[in-house]
Amino acid sequence: MEKMVSKVIEVTKDLEDELEEKSIKATRALIQSFLQTIKAFRIYEVNHPILLKFLERLKKDFDHYFEEFDSFPLLVGEHRLFYRGKVVYENQDLKESLAFFFYKDGIREIKFIRGLEFKEVVDFLQVIRKSEFVNRLEDDLVTLLWEKDFSHITFGTVDEFLETEGHSIPANEEELIERLEWRGLSRQGEDDAGPDPEKEETPSLSIEGLKQALNLSPGQSLIQACQLTPDELSEINREVEQEYQPDYIYLLIDNLIEILLHLGEDLDAYENMISYFERTINSFLEKKEVRKAVAVLKRLNEKIETMVLKDKQIFAIRRILDTFSGAQGIELLGEAMKGNGENESEAILQYLRLLTQKAVEPLCILLGTLESGKWRKAVCDALEDLCRGEIKPLIPFLSDANSFLVCHILYLLGRIAHPSTVKYVGSLVSHPDPKVREETLQLLRRIGEPAKDLLEKFLKDPLPKIRTKTAPIFAKVARERAVQPLQSIILSEDFLRRDYEEKASFFKALGETGSDEVIPVLKKIAKKRKWFRRGKWEEMRLCAQNTLKLLGADERSSLWGKKEQKLKQIERSIH
Repeated sequence: MEKMVSKVIEVTKDLEDELEEKSIKATRALIQSFLQTIKAFRIYEVNHPILLKFLERLKKDFDHYFEEFDSFPLLVGEHRLFYRGKVVYENQDLKESLAFFFYKDGIREIKFIRGLEFKEVVDFLQVIRKSEFVNRLEDDLVTLLWEKDFSHITFGTVDEFLETEGHSIPANEEELIERLEWRGLSRQGEDDAGPDPEKEETPSLSIEGLKQALNLSPGQSLIQACQLTPDELSEINREVEQEYQPDYIYLLIDNLIEILLHLGEDLDAYENMISYFERTINSFLEKKEVRKAVAVLKRLNEKIETMVLKDKQIFAIRRILDTFSGAQGIELLGEAMKGNGENESEAILQYLRLLTQKAVEPLCILLGTLESGKWRKAVCDALEDLCRGEIKPLIPFLSDANSFLVCHILYLLGRIAHPSTVKYVGSLVSHPDPKVREETLQLLRRIGEPAKDLLEKFLKDPLPKIRTKTAPIFAKVARERAVQPLQSIILSEDFLRRDYEEKASFFKALGETGSDEVIPVLKKIAKKRKWFRRGKWEEMRLCAQNTLKLLGADERSSLWGKKEQKLKQIERSIH
């Protein structure tokens, strides 16, 4: 019999535990639905279609909950909500915490009772929204809820939040001591609601210790000692306003993103959300508040990178992100760079790092208009990151009328060093702007052997300084293949009339090919003397002699002579 009773008790306990777990799980789910609806209520007007969907879902959740449970009671802690002693909600962020929202106005318990009419829920949410905009020194959440006189919603508060009479400060020492003591909770119509789950009892202060703490002046009363000056009161008002009116924009954006992640299949709802984000982002940029735009961008990126989203959600977020990277967004970013760029410097750099491929074309256009070297470099860094795997978006700008921009695109292509680059820059060898041709030459130098054909064309550039730079580059890249083109130019009729610097460059390049084929030609030039234009020819001879030394031609000739003598001796001995 005892075993049977024990078994019944055990089964009963298991059933109770299962029921409690089920009720806690249902409570957490209802709180989540309630929280999302509150966020929607802060953003949309009462008749907005998106808000109506959240309200409809909340009504279904409440109806489903009351099918199984008689009430929905919550104890309110500073950062947590409790159900049957279990934590069912927790948020340490004071700006976001639903628990702290109620706690700061003295609410310590909220109970929704079966029979709840949905109009009461809507009124409750309206009060919450209204309480965020009232003057905290004139009104509070408790008063607003009290005035509604709900039939199926009750709440418990700390006594001090319900007191409406008496002095604003204690009249004497005993009254102050009395107010410092913990007095528990007061419910509508009840005197004691039990202890606060997160508050410890405040110890009483001795009167003597209180006098020491206040440090009263001779003849000064307790009221006078506690009375605030006008300046102190003004400062407190200012701090209260700051505490209860946090940066609305960031809160709004977080709420919008939260709602976006809970939209259903209604495409119109997504379009409305996308449109709102686009207007918001452009508004930030028009005011040169890049920091706020970056905050939105980072939050959206975090969601798409860390959460498993539906296709419609991914599509919507990417549409919004593309707004940052579109022509208008980049144009406004450029205005911020040219305006108060220094004040928003770090935010602008973060913005550039978070752009998508759609930003390549508008960034290139912006690059051509920037005067600041700092911002040109920042834009080039962003373009390099965006185009490292695909350079085709950059190619159309190689034919831009702005040579300044073309040079920057060539510089970018050089940094990226994509193997396909050489096939896009052939026309720039004959570009009318020497700066473009010089930048093209440096790009081809970085490319190396695949660019040897284009480098050979630069040997005949109209400008001596470009030809002078080209010769050694071509020799290092083409090696023995460079011998014939270089030698042909050196032996041409007009080469004699060129400056010494250019001559030295071509002769040195000939030597850097490392080919023995050049030695006979160099020796012939070094030995030959001319009386016509003697000074110019002496420059040729000097260059040839220096190149022969570079090649070590004399040592080669000596070794070759010894080898020939040895071969002749071997031939004689054989015969």
